[in-house]
Amino acid sequence: MRVRAAVVAVLLTSTALGTAPAATAQEPVAVTLADALQRDLGLTEFDWHQRSAVAADLTAFADRARVDFADSVAGVRLDATGQGVVDLTSGTTLDAARAAVLRAGFTVGTVAADDAPQATLSATSIADATSSGGDGIVASSGTAGLRCSVGFNGTDSGAPVIVTAGHCDPNLAAAGTSGASQVQGLDGSPLGTVARGSLDGHDWSVVRLNDDVADRFRNNDIRVPGAAPLDITGVAEPVVGMPVCKAGATTGFTCGTVTAVGRTVDVGARVLRDAVVTDICALQGDSGGPLVSGTLAVGVSSASNVGQYGQCAVADAVAFVSGTGPQLFATPMSKILEDNPGLSLRTS
Repeated sequence: MRVRAAVVAVLLTSTALGTAPAATAQEPVAVTLADALQRDLGLTEFDWHQRSAVAADLTAFADRARVDFADSVAGVRLDATGQGVVDLTSGTTLDAARAAVLRAGFTVGTVAADDAPQATLSATSIADATSSGGDGIVASSGTAGLRCSVGFNGTDSGAPVIVTAGHCDPNLAAAGTSGASQVQGLDGSPLGTVARGSLDGHDWSVVRLNDDVADRFRNNDIRVPGAAPLDITGVAEPVVGMPVCKAGATTGFTCGTVTAVGRTVDVGARVLRDAVVTDICALQGDSGGPLVSGTLAVGVSSASNVGQYGQCAVADAVAFVSGTGPQLFATPMSKILEDNPGLSLRTS
């Protein structure tokens, strides 16, 4: 069954050239990751890392179980307490699958085969001495420019690059050519050019860095102003119930939970596929920023249903009245790496 959710959203990319930003736009928020976790999820950093580890173990188990018990495994998730749950459906391997789940230390859940639909949602695209994930950038082409956030630092066949969202480029068709969009810091300093990207399906772009600034990006940090950086150690597959936080140049650290995976999202005239759905607030300028769980990269911010509001507090108030909470849609990092042989993230 295909479901279309009625949500209203606007670009999360901010116009960088031409008109000045609205006076109500939220300034970068200097909130530590620990404070954001407590504020948004009621979790300590220890809880967050612990649940991230359970999610990683759950994903590894699911990869094997979908091969061994293909007709019985419906999905995996974390419950509200952080316990790993494997949902099973009736199949010829049901008994063996149940035994394997219990041996692995996870909880058995049951769903009917018809209760796991792939939904189609609607949204609209969001767009110092060192430079890290979460920092603000501007991509410009001619008189057009968009303000976004760095996702992750990495290398592309050995060359230093940054990964961000594809819709952050106002001229993605010219990526990798002499007319490619130029990428600058928020202070206007040149950083590099867009080497390639994708707008429909998976939303990503790879920015090749200029030689004179490359050393600034040889780190595996994500950060927001006034807060200690978080070192990225690897990549995680998203799991429903996984606690996640995003960093962005507009709203800083905001945290929430993965509510769905592998979704198809209508974003204006384009379609975002394999999307990670979270209940996180993200606003204009947060596009392309990193989504993480523990110290693992989960994805980059692609679209939101509350980007039209100037502040998350306003979005929360509207959500209280309407009964519809914020949603951030992200492109999984694992899919971006699959699309780009030779691309890797800087990790420790």
